[in-house]
Amino acid sequence: MKTAAALSGIALSAAFALVAPTAIADDEGTVYRWVDKDGTPHYQDRPPEGDVSAAQEMSVRYKLTDGQAIAAVSKRKAELDSAAELREKQQAGDKAAEDADRQQVMDEREKGCQSAKDRLAKYETAHRLYKPGPDGNRTYLTDEETDAARAAARRDVDEWCGG
Repeated sequence: MKTAAALSGIALSAAFALVAPTAIADDEGTVYRWVDKDGTPHYQDRPPEGDVSAAQEMSVRYKLTDGQAIAAVSKRKAELDSAAELREKQQAGDKAAEDADRQQVMDEREKGCQSAKDRLAKYETAHRLYKPGPDGNRTYLTDEETDAARAAARRDVDEWCGG
């Protein structure tokens, strides 16, 4: 966000630099300088009322700016700011989508964890485990197959639940 503001400022400076030579005309004028009784210096385009001899006349060069050029630069800055704001909104939308994806993964992981825990609880409380046979009847697992199935269920809990 700070980068967008910095880039916008740089772009505005560059735009002023490009417009400035064509938008400014040199001129000369007179400025009067005097110091009041309290010691405060004053500058004005006409001499002070009263003691004119206390005023020092100074020749000053100044530049007149082109209002249209300034308006064009301001418009360009507004366009750049609008583009930066659009980029920020897109980035915020991308972050929201990432957060939603992350939440979906966490939800799936939680469901998988609960399923693995349920399966492990069934395997550990059942006296005998079985699988469906080719003819539709139950085929009971041997003690070694039951131990292997319970170990696999524990590994699934560790994998899904993170330890």
